[in-house]
Amino acid sequence: MKARMVSEVSLADIAEMRRRPGFAAAMRLHARAIVTLFYGNSLLNVLMNDRARAIFMLVALYLHVGGRDGDGPGLTVGALKDLCVALDLCSRGRCEAMLALLRAAGYFEAVPHADRRRRLLAPTEKLFALQHARWLAHVGALEKIDPSARRHRAVLDDPAFVRAFVRELGGPYVAGFRLLDHAPDLCLFVDRNAGLPILFALALEGPEEGPFPPVAPVRLSINALATRFAVSRKHVLTLLRDAERDGLVLRGPEQDRITMLPRLRDGFESLLATILVYVSRAAERASVEVGAAELAS
Repeated sequence: MKARMVSEVSLADIAEMRRRPGFAAAMRLHARAIVTLFYGNSLLNVLMNDRARAIFMLVALYLHVGGRDGDGPGLTVGALKDLCVALDLCSRGRCEAMLALLRAAGYFEAVPHADRRRRLLAPTEKLFALQHARWLAHVGALEKIDPSARRHRAVLDDPAFVRAFVRELGGPYVAGFRLLDHAPDLCLFVDRNAGLPILFALALEGPEEGPFPPVAPVRLSINALATRFAVSRKHVLTLLRDAERDGLVLRGPEQDRITMLPRLRDGFESLLATILVYVSRAAERASVEVGAAELAS
């Protein structure tokens, strides 16, 4: 295991992104897209939270394309277990259980191999469609800041670009980079089932013409959030009570209002800035890699 590479996105990178014109609009668009994606994956939401699912699938795709150099072992049950354990993502048993459920749901399939001892798997079109939608959410947000980012949208259907993009997204993560390195206050939401979509939904309750994330109190309905994200009222209440205990939100002054406090708004912006910098750089490197390969062929 390599040392943690925490410099993939620096504090200076985050600060610069947060200063960019269009950043608030990019955050709003990205939040809305992630909430929509959560709705469209009811089965997967039962299996694992959004963060765990995204990481698990990225790691699986990373193995599928052969890792950083493209010549790794491929996506096998054993290789995925080993990597999940090395990354402290989950236990070997939990990995196999999740993989079995995802296979049953049609996201992975077994592929024949000359060596029958190798349990080789491949992601299906269903999985690529799910990831494509997530990547489009990132690119759409980037376009609010830099219109030239639309060139990435055009190549997301190119298999060569996708392979390179997966390597560039997965490589830093496997090396130790984490999106929450500079937004630790959001761990409370990210590690809970539906936590991040609930946070995004609350932020989206603010007025369209106002700041994002909102500064003023926004409408809060525990019942509506529980129903909307298919979790219990107790789950939502516990999440918000823990957030209030940690100084991230403030309930009131009316019973149906909640305020995102400065630490939470700062973490919100830092996380979204980190995602946009990270994805933008991965796309740029993938484009260079594909271009170089085309010139060499």
